[in-house]
Amino acid sequence: MSEQTVLNGKKTRRSYIPYTAITLDADYQVCTYGDTAFSLFGYPESSMLGKPVSRILPALERHKGQFSEIPMEAMHADGNTISVMVALRQDCLHGTCRHLVLIRNLEDRNPT
Repeated sequence: MSEQTVLNGKKTRRSYIPYTAITLDADYQVCTYGDTAFSLFGYPESSMLGKPVSRILPALERHKGQFSEIPMEAMHADGNTISVMVALRQDCLHGTCRHLVLIRNLEDRNPT
């Protein structure tokens, strides 16, 4: 992933985002997606809510069920991949299932 952006004609580094979390419904559609997810993946919240998580984590649905810390590649909005560590927790209450996805950025803090 390119760690530089152009702002007012100057190259600047993006803020390093070590962790983020999103929630999914039973069909693996994005329910919550905050500012840190936007900073890590580059997609604005409005373009992710209600969309399949496979847009940013293509391999996640192959690992259905609850798990902790599986490395995988994530997709950034600019088309590049990001190495991440993912943990998934399922919570079912009154017949409704939600998935909490914890994502740790494995990219280098200080790219060269």
